[in-house]
Amino acid sequence: MFASKKFVCLSLMVSIVSGCGVTPKSLTVEEVAEFALTDISKIYKSQEELPKLLTLSDAMARALKYNLDNRVKLMEQSVASKSIDMAEHDMWPKLGLSAGYLDRSNIDASQSRNIYTDQLNFTHSTSQQRARENADIRFTWNILDFGVSYLQARQNAEKYLISQKTREKVMLKLLQQVRSAYWRAVVMQRMSKEVDAILKRVDVSLADLNAVREKQLYTPLFALNDIRSLVQTKKELEDMKESIVIANVELATLINVPARTVLNLETPKNFEVVPKVPNNINEMELTALLNSSEYASEIYNVHIEQIETHKALLRLLPGIEFSYAGNYSSNSYLFNNLWGEAGVRLAGDLLKLLTVPDTLEYGEITHNLAVSRRLAVNTAVVAGVHLAWQNYTNAVNRLEQSKFLTKIDNEIAALTRNAQQNRSGSEVEAIQNEFKAFGSEMGHLLAYTKMQDSFGTFLVSLGSSPVPQDYQNLTVTELSKILSSKYRYWENGQLEIVKLEDIKKRIAERLEREENKSIVRKVVEDPVTILPDLTNSIDAHKQEVKDVLQQKDAPQALGYLQSEKTKPEVQSIDAKKSSEKTSQPEAAKVKTVEKTQQPKAADNKVSATTTKTVESSK
Repeated sequence: MFASKKFVCLSLMVSIVSGCGVTPKSLTVEEVAEFALTDISKIYKSQEELPKLLTLSDAMARALKYNLDNRVKLMEQSVASKSIDMAEHDMWPKLGLSAGYLDRSNIDASQSRNIYTDQLNFTHSTSQQRARENADIRFTWNILDFGVSYLQARQNAEKYLISQKTREKVMLKLLQQVRSAYWRAVVMQRMSKEVDAILKRVDVSLADLNAVREKQLYTPLFALNDIRSLVQTKKELEDMKESIVIANVELATLINVPARTVLNLETPKNFEVVPKVPNNINEMELTALLNSSEYASEIYNVHIEQIETHKALLRLLPGIEFSYAGNYSSNSYLFNNLWGEAGVRLAGDLLKLLTVPDTLEYGEITHNLAVSRRLAVNTAVVAGVHLAWQNYTNAVNRLEQSKFLTKIDNEIAALTRNAQQNRSGSEVEAIQNEFKAFGSEMGHLLAYTKMQDSFGTFLVSLGSSPVPQDYQNLTVTELSKILSSKYRYWENGQLEIVKLEDIKKRIAERLEREENKSIVRKVVEDPVTILPDLTNSIDAHKQEVKDVLQQKDAPQALGYLQSEKTKPEVQSIDAKKSSEKTSQPEAAKVKTVEKTQQPKAADNKVSATTTKTVESSK
């Protein structure tokens, strides 16, 4: 009977396992399309309406609020923050609960043998039922696991800070991309009408030249040269027109609106405003290092490598585990079906202690590697500031040159236009000169765009962030006003550059605070160095007290033993005493001390006792 049951169970298990085979299943076109349509609806959902006239600060605000890459980094930061909580949960003790049912196929019976007579004591006996129920709840806490989990939580905290810095870097780069795309789109939008007008003139002139060529009213070589010039001009104009569409699409993607959306951008009346930048390069280097997310991340990575070495060393130690359990069994042969048990266990692999030197060496290598990366990033950040500052200076110079060249080409185009009106110049020459003037003006505007791009790159190299901490809680309009105000402040040359002297002063104050830590903490941290200095200091104070008391001047001794706040009062008493020595007797002198000395309420009893002592000694 039991054999048949066993066969049935085995057959059932085989059929279940065979039915659990996994076969790859690819997505169908309908499933992909469904995901695509759903995602498209989610991408532009819950966004504020696009304004009729989009400013630079509006575009930046919308990018910060709705750009998908920025949202991804925000979620990664949230995940890193949650990992800290998860690591803290690993530090908790473990509380396990288990329950089960056991049924043997036969009786668990056994015999015992007398070790002295080598005779069997009894016949076969059992102390367990064939079918029984078991349950237990167990509380365990491993100190080694707690220590490792604590260090892991510290590492996760450092990684969270790194993710925070990474997100700040992403936001700064996003603002820079929006600035660059916005100004290119503005330039292309402003020149689009002129591009269309010149294209129309080029098409008309090409048609006229082809007609003249067919009628052989013009020298064939000259006609072909003119046609070639106009075709080349048309090609360049069409390239500019394509750039207008591309700039619009790039900006639309950054601010997370459909790519086909036509953006109406705010165009300045003139492109002459040039932001001011400081020249104190040393302080700019320090500012960039203080604000650099890469540099801060490498500092955190050094901490992480140090903690990783501590974790590796901690895992080599034996672990101490405390446990307590409550148990239940339905076995009727047991005298107590419910019982509790407590225990402590020490377990570890002693051979792992042999790997301590290798672990320390590996930790030193990884630490040195992290430090080398930090130094490399330091150099890169400083070099980035110099390059960005120089590129901005060069962009400003090129802007001035393009402005002068535009003025010359405009004058040439005006002279050519006048000559054509007087019928002393050709239409092709007029178009070419107007195209040159248009190209110079386009070059001037693009130079202005390059200057704005270089200024944004300079701000990124400094790590200057105009984004408030709570920007997620602000509307696009509110955030746009904050960004506009901040950038206007910076463009006037009022960048937030740290002062080298202020930083040195703050470092000195921090070092002084560390020196003024409590004596107990100093002794705990470095008893070998601190205790001898502490003993010498106490001996010096004792000798000073003895010297004061030997002078039999109790008020001065009292002033020495009291706090620093009461010392000026004691000194005033001594000055008054010295002025009254020649005119007052000893008793009056003591009374003067009693009247003039006004210690705190907590020291009244000490003062009175001291005065009595002076009187008795006199």
